[in-house]
Amino acid sequence: MAIITSPPRTVSDIKTHSGRVSRGNQVYRDYFQIGALELERWRRTKEREVASLRIASIDRRFAEIENEKEALLASAKESCESSYGKEKSERPSGLRIKY
Repeated sequence: MAIITSPPRTVSDIKTHSGRVSRGNQVYRDYFQIGALELERWRRTKEREVASLRIASIDRRFAEIENEKEALLASAKESCESSYGKEKSERPSGLRIKY
């Protein structure tokens, strides 16, 4: 039987080029980063469009609320005038809520 004089090889004995390559020679990393930035810009553009649509929807609902409120106030005014027999009152009738 032969005597082993060298220690057994481990993972740390594997030779690689991982720390020897300079950053300047890896142009593909720059192109990859440019692509990642373009994707992020596209995502942010989509987020902005969705937010703009949401704001427009909220503004439309505000307008609908105001129209419904005015219609209800007009209906209440007509109802009060017909109930009390007054055609025009000096004080404005209806409910006015200030926010």
